[in-house]
Amino acid sequence: MNSHPKSATSVKKYGLALHTASRELGFAISNFAGESRCATWNLDRDLATHLHQYLVEFIQPQTWADLAFIAVAKGPGGFTGTRIGMVTARTLAQQLDIPIFTISTLAAFAWAQPPQPRAGTHHPPPLHSGGLLELEPPQPPLIKGGLLRDDVAVQMPAQRGQLFGAVYSVNQDSGLNELFPDTVMTPESWQEKLDGWGNSYQLIEATSGLGASVSSVLELAYLEWQMGSRPDWSDALPFYGQHPVKGN
Repeated sequence: MNSHPKSATSVKKYGLALHTASRELGFAISNFAGESRCATWNLDRDLATHLHQYLVEFIQPQTWADLAFIAVAKGPGGFTGTRIGMVTARTLAQQLDIPIFTISTLAAFAWAQPPQPRAGTHHPPPLHSGGLLELEPPQPPLIKGGLLRDDVAVQMPAQRGQLFGAVYSVNQDSGLNELFPDTVMTPESWQEKLDGWGNSYQLIEATSGLGASVSSVLELAYLEWQMGSRPDWSDALPFYGQHPVKGN
């Protein structure tokens, strides 16, 4: 498969995604041809204890040999959970000799939001699990090149009174375009960034339900797969943003 990385753009097997960057454990698997499933568990501090057991049970009836690629939420998020998920995904990708896609936690959360027509407000919309894996996704207005949407600004609480923030443009056909990368900053600096933003935007806050965005992790990875990307396990790195110990 890796000898001809751009010879095929369809997944003949399955893609598997892991999300461990929050207190929720999330798995998603799909062959992108009508067969998909996902599941989440609120494990909190027991995530490390149960991850491997839940993964072995979740993947059935598929086997490891059925996997074409792995996807994993790379952070930002909890330090320990993010590290455990990344190590697990890297190990699987290395042992199975398959590509691994690392997807931003904030990007996955942005992708999970329902498409909104352009508007003059910046209020967060109600959350739901839209995307490629949904059988009947909502049908917002269309424009040439993709769905008509505001930019999506995502914020998430960080340690020591700071925030993680990022801004994306969203196209349902090609995925996310990173306009402002995942960054840790003070709330004042983030607000200043938004106040000076040159386009209308939709502001959402990633505070709960992060594990459920594992479907978005898988969908965004699949879009990269379709474009011919085949990243090696050695290139998969987490994004912590902050050191877990104050003063570092």
